[in-house]
Amino acid sequence: MHRNVLALGLLTAVAVVLHPTGTVLRAQRGDRAMFVTVLDSNGAPVHGLTPADFLIAEDGNEREVLRVERATAPMQLAVLVDTSAAAAFATSDIRNGLDRFVTALHEGNEIALVAFGERPRILAESTGRIDRLRDGIGRVFAFSDTVAYLLDALVETARGFERRASLRPVIVVLTSEGIDYSNHDSGQVLTALAAAGAATHVIVLKAGSTALRASQIGDVALERRLFERDFVLHQGPATTGGQRRDLLMSTATGDALDHLAEILTSQYEVVYSRPASLIPPEEIVVRMRRGDLTARGTPVKQ
Repeated sequence: MHRNVLALGLLTAVAVVLHPTGTVLRAQRGDRAMFVTVLDSNGAPVHGLTPADFLIAEDGNEREVLRVERATAPMQLAVLVDTSAAAAFATSDIRNGLDRFVTALHEGNEIALVAFGERPRILAESTGRIDRLRDGIGRVFAFSDTVAYLLDALVETARGFERRASLRPVIVVLTSEGIDYSNHDSGQVLTALAAAGAATHVIVLKAGSTALRASQIGDVALERRLFERDFVLHQGPATTGGQRRDLLMSTATGDALDHLAEILTSQYEVVYSRPASLIPPEEIVVRMRRGDLTARGTPVKQ
Protein backbone atom coordinates (compact mmCIF):
# COMPACT_ATOMS: atom_id res chain seq x y z
CA MET A 1 0.00 0.00 0.00
CA HIS A 2 2.78 2.39 0.94
CA ARG A 3 4.54 2.08 -2.42
CA ASN A 4 1.33 2.45 -4.38
CA VAL A 5 0.19 5.48 -2.41
CA LEU A 6 3.58 7.16 -2.64
CA ALA A 7 3.75 6.52 -6.36
CA LEU A 8 0.46 8.37 -6.86
CA GLY A 9 1.94 11.44 -5.25
CA LEU A 10 4.95 11.44 -7.55
CA LEU A 11 3.22 11.44 -10.94
CA THR A 12 4.51 14.52 -12.73
CA ALA A 13 4.55 15.25 -16.46
CA VAL A 14 7.08 17.65 -17.89
CA ALA A 15 7.63 16.60 -21.50
CA VAL A 16 5.50 14.97 -24.17
CA VAL A 17 6.76 12.62 -26.88
CA LEU A 18 4.98 10.60 -29.55
CA HIS A 19 5.20 6.83 -29.46
CA PRO A 20 5.53 5.24 -32.93
CA THR A 21 1.96 3.94 -32.60
CA GLY A 22 0.70 7.48 -32.17
CA THR A 23 0.06 7.12 -28.43
CA VAL A 24 1.14 10.16 -26.42
CA LEU A 25 3.63 9.22 -23.71
CA ARG A 26 4.82 11.53 -20.99
CA ALA A 27 8.55 11.52 -20.29
CA GLN A 28 10.31 12.86 -17.22
CA ARG A 29 13.64 14.61 -17.42
CA GLY A 30 15.59 17.43 -15.87
CA ASP A 31 15.84 18.67 -12.32
CA ARG A 32 13.52 17.76 -9.49
CA ALA A 33 13.16 19.25 -6.01
CA MET A 34 12.05 18.32 -2.51
CA PHE A 35 11.12 20.35 0.54
CA VAL A 36 13.21 18.74 3.27
CA THR A 37 13.16 19.00 7.06
CA VAL A 38 16.45 18.18 8.80
CA LEU A 39 16.53 17.66 12.57
CA ASP A 40 19.34 16.92 15.00
CA SER A 41 19.24 14.30 17.74
CA ASN A 42 17.31 16.71 19.99
CA GLY A 43 14.65 17.35 17.35
CA ALA A 44 15.87 20.85 16.56
CA PRO A 45 16.11 22.14 12.95
CA VAL A 46 19.62 22.20 11.48
CA HIS A 47 20.87 25.19 9.48
CA GLY A 48 23.76 25.80 7.09
CA LEU A 49 23.77 22.48 5.22
CA THR A 50 25.18 22.05 1.70
CA PRO A 51 24.57 19.61 -1.20
CA ALA A 52 27.32 17.37 0.14
CA ASP A 53 25.24 16.69 3.27
CA PHE A 54 22.27 15.14 1.43
CA LEU A 55 21.66 11.77 -0.21
CA ILE A 56 18.65 11.29 -2.51
CA ALA A 57 17.71 7.99 -4.14
CA GLU A 58 14.86 7.10 -6.49
CA ASP A 59 13.88 3.43 -6.42
CA GLY A 60 17.30 2.73 -4.92
CA ASN A 61 19.25 4.72 -7.54
CA GLU A 62 21.27 7.58 -6.09
CA ARG A 63 20.78 10.97 -7.73
CA GLU A 64 23.15 13.92 -7.93
CA VAL A 65 22.21 16.74 -5.54
CA LEU A 66 22.68 19.99 -7.45
CA ARG A 67 21.60 22.77 -5.11
CA VAL A 68 20.44 23.26 -1.54
CA GLU A 69 18.73 26.47 -0.48
CA ARG A 70 16.47 27.65 2.29
CA ALA A 71 12.87 26.98 1.24
CA THR A 72 11.23 30.35 0.59
CA ALA A 73 8.21 29.35 -1.52
CA PRO A 74 4.97 30.46 0.18
CA MET A 75 3.15 27.73 2.07
CA GLN A 76 -0.53 26.96 1.73
CA LEU A 77 -1.47 25.64 5.18
CA ALA A 78 -4.70 24.03 6.29
CA VAL A 79 -5.06 23.55 10.05
CA LEU A 80 -7.64 20.86 10.89
CA VAL A 81 -9.00 21.29 14.41
CA ASP A 82 -10.89 18.69 16.45
CA THR A 83 -14.10 20.25 17.74
CA SER A 84 -15.78 16.98 18.72
CA ALA A 85 -16.87 16.31 22.30
CA ALA A 86 -13.71 14.24 22.88
CA ALA A 87 -11.57 17.38 22.48
CA ALA A 88 -13.60 19.60 24.83
CA PHE A 89 -10.98 19.30 27.58
CA ALA A 90 -8.38 21.05 25.39
CA THR A 91 -10.38 23.86 23.76
CA SER A 92 -8.67 26.71 25.59
CA ASP A 93 -5.18 25.30 25.00
CA ILE A 94 -5.97 24.69 21.33
CA ARG A 95 -7.07 28.29 20.86
CA ASN A 96 -3.98 29.67 22.58
CA GLY A 97 -1.70 27.40 20.55
CA LEU A 98 -3.38 28.29 17.27
CA ASP A 99 -2.99 32.00 17.97
CA ARG A 100 0.75 31.53 18.45
CA PHE A 101 0.98 29.36 15.33
CA VAL A 102 -0.79 31.74 12.94
CA THR A 103 1.10 34.71 14.39
CA ALA A 104 4.37 32.98 13.52
CA LEU A 105 3.37 31.93 10.00
CA HIS A 106 0.73 34.25 8.52
CA GLU A 107 3.15 36.66 6.85
CA GLY A 108 3.96 35.49 3.32
CA ASN A 109 1.83 32.33 3.63
CA GLU A 110 -1.85 31.43 3.39
CA ILE A 111 -3.59 29.65 6.27
CA ALA A 112 -7.06 28.10 6.47
CA LEU A 113 -8.76 26.80 9.62
CA VAL A 114 -11.08 23.80 9.34
CA ALA A 115 -13.13 22.21 12.15
CA PHE A 116 -14.00 18.50 11.99
CA GLY A 117 -16.39 18.07 14.90
CA GLU A 118 -19.60 17.02 13.16
CA ARG A 119 -19.11 17.57 9.41
CA PRO A 120 -15.99 19.45 8.30
CA ARG A 121 -16.60 23.20 8.18
CA ILE A 122 -14.36 26.15 7.40
CA LEU A 123 -13.64 28.49 10.31
CA ALA A 124 -11.37 30.78 8.29
CA GLU A 125 -10.88 30.82 4.51
CA SER A 126 -7.30 30.64 3.27
CA THR A 127 -5.72 33.99 4.10
CA GLY A 128 -2.65 35.73 5.42
CA ARG A 129 -4.68 38.27 7.38
CA ILE A 130 -4.16 37.79 11.09
CA ASP A 131 -7.49 39.39 12.03
CA ARG A 132 -9.49 36.90 9.97
CA LEU A 133 -7.49 34.00 11.34
CA ARG A 134 -8.08 35.14 14.90
CA ASP A 135 -11.79 35.45 14.17
CA GLY A 136 -11.70 31.81 13.04
CA ILE A 137 -9.83 30.74 16.17
CA GLY A 138 -12.55 32.43 18.22
CA ARG A 139 -15.05 30.04 16.61
CA VAL A 140 -13.24 26.94 17.89
CA PHE A 141 -15.74 25.24 20.21
CA ALA A 142 -16.21 21.59 21.13
CA PHE A 143 -19.88 20.74 21.48
CA SER A 144 -21.31 17.88 23.52
CA ASP A 145 -22.68 14.88 21.65
CA THR A 146 -20.57 15.63 18.56
CA VAL A 147 -18.16 13.19 16.93
CA ALA A 148 -15.13 13.62 14.69
CA TYR A 149 -14.99 13.42 10.90
CA LEU A 150 -11.23 13.76 10.54
CA LEU A 151 -10.73 11.42 7.57
CA ASP A 152 -13.43 13.22 5.58
CA ALA A 153 -11.79 16.56 6.38
CA LEU A 154 -8.40 15.27 5.24
CA VAL A 155 -9.75 14.03 1.91
CA GLU A 156 -11.66 17.27 1.21
CA THR A 157 -8.64 19.38 2.13
CA ALA A 158 -6.20 17.34 0.04
CA ARG A 159 -8.49 17.42 -3.00
CA GLY A 160 -8.81 21.17 -2.62
CA PHE A 161 -5.03 21.52 -2.68
CA GLU A 162 -4.85 19.32 -5.77
CA ARG A 163 -7.51 21.31 -7.63
CA ARG A 164 -5.66 24.55 -6.91
CA ALA A 165 -2.30 22.99 -7.86
CA SER A 166 -0.82 24.31 -4.60
CA LEU A 167 2.98 24.48 -4.79
CA ARG A 168 3.76 23.89 -1.11
CA PRO A 169 0.68 22.46 0.61
CA VAL A 170 0.88 21.67 4.31
CA ILE A 171 -1.78 20.05 6.51
CA VAL A 172 -1.64 20.35 10.30
CA VAL A 173 -3.98 18.15 12.35
CA LEU A 174 -4.88 18.85 15.99
CA THR A 175 -6.89 15.89 17.23
CA SER A 176 -8.03 14.03 20.31
CA GLU A 177 -8.34 10.25 20.45
CA GLY A 178 -12.07 10.28 19.84
CA ILE A 179 -13.73 7.79 17.45
CA ASP A 180 -13.94 8.96 13.85
CA TYR A 181 -17.22 8.58 11.94
CA SER A 182 -15.97 9.52 8.47
CA ASN A 183 -17.23 7.97 5.27
CA HIS A 184 -13.70 7.68 3.81
CA ASP A 185 -11.26 4.93 4.75
CA SER A 186 -7.52 5.13 5.33
CA GLY A 187 -6.61 4.08 1.78
CA GLN A 188 -8.65 6.91 0.29
CA VAL A 189 -7.10 9.41 2.68
CA LEU A 190 -3.51 8.39 1.99
CA THR A 191 -4.13 8.38 -1.76
CA ALA A 192 -5.58 11.91 -1.60
CA LEU A 193 -2.65 13.19 0.49
CA ALA A 194 -0.12 11.71 -1.93
CA ALA A 195 -1.91 13.05 -5.00
CA ALA A 196 -1.91 16.55 -3.50
CA GLY A 197 1.72 16.33 -2.39
CA ALA A 198 0.64 17.65 1.00
CA ALA A 199 3.08 17.32 3.90
CA THR A 200 0.91 16.22 6.83
CA HIS A 201 1.78 16.99 10.45
CA VAL A 202 -0.19 15.54 13.35
CA ILE A 203 -0.48 16.53 17.01
CA VAL A 204 -2.48 14.05 19.10
CA LEU A 205 -3.91 15.28 22.41
CA LYS A 206 -4.06 12.29 24.71
CA ALA A 207 -4.54 13.50 28.28
CA GLY A 208 -8.12 14.17 29.34
CA SER A 209 -9.71 12.48 26.35
CA THR A 210 -12.96 10.75 27.24
CA ALA A 211 -12.83 8.47 24.19
CA LEU A 212 -13.41 4.77 24.82
CA ARG A 213 -11.70 2.05 22.88
CA ALA A 214 -14.34 0.23 20.88
CA SER A 215 -13.08 -3.07 22.28
CA GLN A 216 -14.22 -1.86 25.71
CA ILE A 217 -17.80 -1.65 24.54
CA GLY A 218 -17.69 -4.67 22.25
CA ASP A 219 -18.43 -2.88 18.97
CA VAL A 220 -16.56 -4.38 16.03
CA ALA A 221 -17.61 -1.59 13.64
CA LEU A 222 -16.26 1.08 15.98
CA GLU A 223 -13.05 -0.88 16.42
CA ARG A 224 -12.64 -0.75 12.66
CA ARG A 225 -13.18 3.02 12.67
CA LEU A 226 -10.49 3.39 15.31
CA PHE A 227 -8.11 1.31 13.24
CA GLU A 228 -8.71 3.44 10.13
CA ARG A 229 -8.13 6.68 12.05
CA ASP A 230 -5.03 5.40 13.87
CA PHE A 231 -3.53 4.09 10.62
CA VAL A 232 -3.93 7.51 8.98
CA LEU A 233 -2.47 9.33 11.98
CA HIS A 234 0.59 7.07 11.76
CA GLN A 235 1.05 6.70 8.00
CA GLY A 236 0.00 10.21 6.99
CA PRO A 237 3.09 11.92 8.44
CA ALA A 238 5.37 8.98 7.62
CA THR A 239 4.55 8.91 3.90
CA THR A 240 4.29 12.66 3.21
CA GLY A 241 7.39 14.04 4.93
CA GLY A 242 5.52 15.27 7.99
CA GLN A 243 5.90 14.80 11.74
CA ARG A 244 3.71 13.30 14.46
CA ARG A 245 3.77 14.35 18.08
CA ASP A 246 1.71 12.92 20.97
CA LEU A 247 1.01 15.22 23.92
CA LEU A 248 0.29 13.90 27.40
CA MET A 249 -0.87 17.34 28.54
CA SER A 250 -2.96 19.71 26.45
CA THR A 251 -1.11 22.65 28.00
CA ALA A 252 1.84 21.64 25.81
CA THR A 253 -0.14 22.41 22.62
CA GLY A 254 1.31 25.90 22.27
CA ASP A 255 4.90 24.70 22.60
CA ALA A 256 4.26 21.89 20.11
CA LEU A 257 2.86 24.33 17.55
CA ASP A 258 5.76 26.74 18.17
CA HIS A 259 8.16 23.90 17.40
CA LEU A 260 6.26 22.95 14.26
CA ALA A 261 6.33 26.56 13.06
CA GLU A 262 10.10 26.59 13.59
CA ILE A 263 10.44 23.36 11.58
CA LEU A 264 8.34 24.69 8.69
CA THR A 265 10.30 27.93 8.46
CA SER A 266 13.64 26.08 8.56
CA GLN A 267 13.07 23.70 5.64
CA TYR A 268 15.41 23.28 2.71
CA GLU A 269 14.61 23.11 -0.97
CA VAL A 270 16.88 20.39 -2.33
CA VAL A 271 17.28 20.26 -6.12
CA TYR A 272 18.60 17.08 -7.72
CA SER A 273 19.03 15.60 -11.18
CA ARG A 274 16.77 12.91 -12.63
CA PRO A 275 17.53 11.14 -15.92
CA ALA A 276 14.87 11.22 -18.63
CA SER A 277 12.40 8.38 -18.09
CA LEU A 278 8.96 7.28 -19.20
CA ILE A 279 8.28 5.71 -15.79
CA PRO A 280 8.05 7.85 -12.65
CA PRO A 281 9.81 6.51 -9.55
CA GLU A 282 7.75 4.62 -7.00
CA GLU A 283 9.89 5.68 -4.07
CA ILE A 284 12.03 8.74 -3.33
CA VAL A 285 14.20 8.65 -0.21
CA VAL A 286 16.19 11.52 1.28
CA ARG A 287 18.88 10.79 3.86
CA MET A 288 21.74 12.61 5.55
CA ARG A 289 25.40 11.63 5.41
CA ARG A 290 25.76 12.51 9.08
CA GLY A 291 24.39 9.82 11.35
CA ASP A 292 23.21 12.30 14.00
CA LEU A 293 20.80 14.00 11.60
CA THR A 294 17.44 12.83 10.27
CA ALA A 295 15.59 14.06 7.20
CA ARG A 296 12.06 13.90 5.86
CA GLY A 297 11.11 15.26 2.49
CA THR A 298 8.10 16.08 0.34
CA PRO A 299 8.55 16.04 -3.47
CA VAL A 300 7.75 19.33 -5.15
CA LYS A 301 4.99 18.80 -7.69
CA GLN A 302 5.80 19.92 -11.24
